[in-house]
Amino acid sequence: MNLKKYLLTVSIMLLSTIGVFAQEEGLISSIDDFSIDNIEFNRNGIKILAFDNTLAIEFRDAVSSLRYEIINRKGDILISKKEDTAKKTLINIAKLKKGTYYVRVFSDEVKDFLKFVKT
Repeated sequence: MNLKKYLLTVSIMLLSTIGVFAQEEGLISSIDDFSIDNIEFNRNGIKILAFDNTLAIEFRDAVSSLRYEIINRKGDILISKKEDTAKKTLINIAKLKKGTYYVRVFSDEVKDFLKFVKT
């Protein structure tokens, strides 16, 4: 094994160990650490919460063939993603500037257009 591969392997192992320790010690937050549980589901069975650089979306019931799009005020699609099935999903919105955005949600079970603010 050459030196670059060895250093890469050691680095990955070290970061994995640090990540597990941080998660066990509560240093890494999860969706359950935030107040999404205090938010009511809308009439379509969806609730969202924007915190830090994350948008959390939760569905009352699991949905299949999920597709969502993050859209700015001009109507430009900034983020688009598909998932086979989901009950909760987290979207990284770190690259978005502070402001008002919309998330369009499509699935076999629900369709909705929701507004959120990144602070």
